[in-house]
Amino acid sequence: MFRIDIFFKIVLSALVAFHFSLNVQSSDRTTNNQPLYLNTSYSFEERAADLVSRLTPEEKETLLGNTMSPIPRLGINKYDVWGEALHGIVGRNDNAGMTATSFPNSIAVGSTWDPELIRKEAAVIADEARGFNNERIFTLTYWSPVIEPARDPRWGRTAESYSEDPFLVSELASGFVKGMMGDDPRYLKSVPTGKHYIANNTEYNRHNGNSELDLRDMREYYLSPYKSLIEKDNLPSIMTAYNAVNGVPVSASIFLVDSVARKTYGMKGYVTGDCGAISDIFQGHHYLKDGVEATAAGLKAGVDTDCGGEYQSNALEALQRGLITMADIDRALINMMTIRMRLGEFDPPAVVPYSRLRPEIINDPTHNDLALEMATKSPVLLKNETVKGSSIKALPLNTEKKATIAVLGPQANRVELGDYSGPVEQHLSISHLQGLKDYIDQHNLPIEIFHAEGGNTSRKTDFFVLQNFTTKNNNGESKEYKATDFDAAAPGILKTQRFGNLSLQGIKDGDWTAYNNIEITDLDSLTLQLNIEQSGGILEVRVGSPTGNMIMSQTIESAERGGVRSFGRGSTITSKINTLGIKGSQDLYFIFREPQRESVDQETLKKVASADVAIVFVGTDQNTGREESDRFSLSLPGNQMQLIQSVAAVNPNTIVVMQTMGMVEVEDIKQNSNIPGIIYTGYNGQAQGTAMAKILFGEVNPGGKTSVTWYRSVKDLPDFGDYRLRGDKNRNGRTYWYFDKDVSYEFGYGLSYTTFEYSDITISKKEITPYDQISINVDVKNSGDIDGDEIVQVYLRTENALSKGRPIKQLKGFKRVTIPAGQTQTVSIDINCSDLWFWDERNNKISFDQGIYTFEVGASSLDIKGTVEAVMEGQFKETPETVVAESDKIILVPGETTQTRLSVTLLDDSFIDIEKTNVVYKSNNPSVVKIDQNGLITALQPGLASIFAYVTYNGVTVSDNFPIKIIPDLTPASITVNGTPINGFDPKVKAYSFLIEGKTEIPVVQAESVSNTINIEIEEATTLPGTVLVRFIDYNTREENSYYLNFDRMSKSDEFNESQLGSQWEWIRENSENHTLSSNPGTLTITTEKGDVSENSNNARNLLVQSANNDWTIDTRLTASRAPSQPENAGLIAWQDDHNFVKLMLRAVTKTTRQRGPQPGTIDLLVEENDIARSVATFDLKDMITDGQYLYLRLSKNGAQYTASYSLNGNEYITLGRADATLRDIKAGIIACDGIITQSMTSTFWFDSDTTKPDTPFDVSFDYFHIENKGIVY
Repeated sequence: MFRIDIFFKIVLSALVAFHFSLNVQSSDRTTNNQPLYLNTSYSFEERAADLVSRLTPEEKETLLGNTMSPIPRLGINKYDVWGEALHGIVGRNDNAGMTATSFPNSIAVGSTWDPELIRKEAAVIADEARGFNNERIFTLTYWSPVIEPARDPRWGRTAESYSEDPFLVSELASGFVKGMMGDDPRYLKSVPTGKHYIANNTEYNRHNGNSELDLRDMREYYLSPYKSLIEKDNLPSIMTAYNAVNGVPVSASIFLVDSVARKTYGMKGYVTGDCGAISDIFQGHHYLKDGVEATAAGLKAGVDTDCGGEYQSNALEALQRGLITMADIDRALINMMTIRMRLGEFDPPAVVPYSRLRPEIINDPTHNDLALEMATKSPVLLKNETVKGSSIKALPLNTEKKATIAVLGPQANRVELGDYSGPVEQHLSISHLQGLKDYIDQHNLPIEIFHAEGGNTSRKTDFFVLQNFTTKNNNGESKEYKATDFDAAAPGILKTQRFGNLSLQGIKDGDWTAYNNIEITDLDSLTLQLNIEQSGGILEVRVGSPTGNMIMSQTIESAERGGVRSFGRGSTITSKINTLGIKGSQDLYFIFREPQRESVDQETLKKVASADVAIVFVGTDQNTGREESDRFSLSLPGNQMQLIQSVAAVNPNTIVVMQTMGMVEVEDIKQNSNIPGIIYTGYNGQAQGTAMAKILFGEVNPGGKTSVTWYRSVKDLPDFGDYRLRGDKNRNGRTYWYFDKDVSYEFGYGLSYTTFEYSDITISKKEITPYDQISINVDVKNSGDIDGDEIVQVYLRTENALSKGRPIKQLKGFKRVTIPAGQTQTVSIDINCSDLWFWDERNNKISFDQGIYTFEVGASSLDIKGTVEAVMEGQFKETPETVVAESDKIILVPGETTQTRLSVTLLDDSFIDIEKTNVVYKSNNPSVVKIDQNGLITALQPGLASIFAYVTYNGVTVSDNFPIKIIPDLTPASITVNGTPINGFDPKVKAYSFLIEGKTEIPVVQAESVSNTINIEIEEATTLPGTVLVRFIDYNTREENSYYLNFDRMSKSDEFNESQLGSQWEWIRENSENHTLSSNPGTLTITTEKGDVSENSNNARNLLVQSANNDWTIDTRLTASRAPSQPENAGLIAWQDDHNFVKLMLRAVTKTTRQRGPQPGTIDLLVEENDIARSVATFDLKDMITDGQYLYLRLSKNGAQYTASYSLNGNEYITLGRADATLRDIKAGIIACDGIITQSMTSTFWFDSDTTKPDTPFDVSFDYFHIENKGIVY
């Protein structure tokens, strides 16, 4: 899309010249002999359309998921859409043993308030991504960053978000997006994905929850980061969330995905559903009835790829039901393949600048330096007061005099990285304790460290979850109750659904559930079924009220601690009841208690008391909250608060360092005079310990600021599931925008070891319009004697904000600056007035409040140093901003027509009636496609073109374009052999087999095409056996339809009973030392050795084959000396050459980091064409194929179709799978080799690339090779 602010007549004259130039280019580029999708002179969108047009419907379906199947015949490699790079590359990669740099997580870097630093981080992440993808692009689409503002600190994924403020999220994420995408004008370095679109801030109901939003909150808060990143940074991808918004699952929402993201904001790229989000449309939300309808809804809404199995299982069924058209599938695939094109996957490496980034760049020392820099810039100094009995502030620590430092806390001696973190090189993973020790040693400081283990991070919510309970009376009669069927419950307890089961969630210490009218007269016992988290807790049962008579108290312990019989993920406990003489039907109250906390060791406290300073490292971890798990308490988990209080009680110089997933309740620590220093950081990456030591000892002056509000108590928050932002008389508002009560630490708060003074605040304009750019300037003086960073913040307050329901204030600008001690720096913050909008619900568009705008300048949202004012006047003019042009069909045949559809949005995000505009349509290749002035497209001849739509409104022209592919008719009219038509010829069948017993003459093959514009090339066989290749070719598009006619005699079976092989056999790369017919008489035994034939390895030894260039069925029986070790394999092979074959094999189970011990093996049907392998079907065995246990393999060929079957007894065969492969000059036989890791194996989650072999060889014995040939008698 681009805008031309010129008059319409001038536009038209320019268009004529422009399109004449395009047409000349188009005629020139057709001389390229490559398929159009490989021709770099076409646009990426055109090339993607050409590629998609060549796919069969079945192939299209296999490409609609997060694991996109390889299509070898077109040179399409397997590709994993799902990649993670939130703060470093995570998970699947092809580089064995290499680990990525691990940076601080999002909530940590959110405290830096430094978009440029985050851009550098993301650039390094993308560099390392390219290093992992150097040999082959397999995953360069990363589902990061999280741009969902953290509206509620109880959200389990708060650590993955930058901030509660959408403007700060947008600015920081902008740096990430730019760094990931790179700065090349043509190619993307990698693809970032903004998630989770939208309003998906509760994990407890993430799969079935409904976020009720008014349009103001939706537009101003939840959608705001997406609008900013799409419009300003061309964000190329978003992920739809699990939840529904206003009753409609986001992944089925045409309004949110198509109307807003694409047609309003103008997103060009692909949309993915979160993993399982399409399934949730019918399974979680019950919005539709099945996966077929959900697939149709997702594709119609504009979700291009499904992380799950729905699309790849149901797309063709949805097509057959008439729920979607092929154009819906094509559009989704073109969006996805365009992204892959933009990554350079289909282009020569020499023209893709990022192809020069090699694996050596991974974990480059400069990357580790950057991780350290970020870890020093993220910590926030929350408190720094003078130590009792002295005049010196607690921080930084004195490094000059001899001292003893006591180090305690569960976060002292471990490295907490948070979710979506990969493994870190051990020498780079530095804990806080190690960081302190290293610093002391490196600087030769007269300081001793005393370290004591202490504290834990056990959950303070949902410490155990009651699923159901069964009452049993003295007569043995029992009755079962579901825990979720309570009659009353403490506030905050939730019923949540997961995998179709209801469960309690949100349980805190002292919470209760009540069950009415339970007969207890003869009650003997209760049997409890529970899920237990960590150390469990105590369950009390009381009568009549939460404080009534207690008739049961049961300690709940995890299986690891004993006392519980564990069943899978749950536990069952039976507890005796003492009714206390109470009889009849009673209301029973189940009260949930935290586990008893361990007290701090007194001997340890004595040593702590004698230390010069005590540093307590506390925080949260992934047990506190993460994906799928919210935290319903905001206090420090476990006994950490008890630890802090115990230490502070004996040492008045106690420093608390908190590394948490966001804010925690900190008021008791803040008000404790024996705790003069508090530092906060998020999960601070691999260098967290080194960075914190530098801050504690004063080498680095902390300059971070809080990016979320630190509430005093969880009780200050509205209901967790309430997505409304504005408060009322019954509930508080959300975030600093609307929360008007006291807080522990406000948004934007942070101290320094130095002090800053603000003066001379000015604004560049006193009268502004939505089109203005203004600058707010302020002089900031470092009035202390230490260099330091200050983050200058600008907030907007509008006139009569309260009466209009506007936010109390909103962040609209900021800048982090480094100021040397004693110096003054003029800080200039630019503000684009077009960003100062609100949403007009009545007129459904952007609006600007008229009147006085007050800009507050300060060091935090409350620490305001001064204000300036400007008067806003005017609204956006009715100017077109986004045009989206599309057609009912993208892929046509000559003579077919399709209609163009247009949408136009204005600057104020409202839609304009297209009838009110002036539209000009153009084709950049009118010899292929023509379009009339009503937008009707007519296909003329095979080729590629783009349709341009120019929309003029109020003197401003905006354009968009889309590709159209016209496919040739490559259908054969006939194919004859020696003048006789092929018996049973079907144009859809690509290979035919002939038996030639007694024949010696080479057959004469002729062919005719249905279309007279198609060329026919016949590559004759030169010998018998041999293959004739008949090609129907369109030279304009370089498309072809090929038929393989295979001729051969009968093959020969072999029982392997003789002392030598029959003459029919041929060894490929024979090593006679590793095959034998004598070690196990009656079998051929091959000892595997290094090599394979898959994916360019092409070096397997002892490949035994014979000619089999017709149809056949092959059987063999094998056993092995041991289970195969990754990636050893053995079995049957149909072989054209090392680049093209079909293999049915027993191979090692793909190794994962979660496996333990040897695995029996996997049966795998693998097809390779043009060096691209595709695993068609697999089955994991349960029993070892050793010691008399045999595996029977059967591979059948019928034309181009290969069918694989297996048996474990030789009688009952199970079909493993079928695949099409067009091979020529085929030989069939046996293979056994050490193998290589193929593309299909690396898609396994938790994939482990280890290929260490056992000490004993892998010997595979084949009992026989039976082959039965068939074909057309020639």
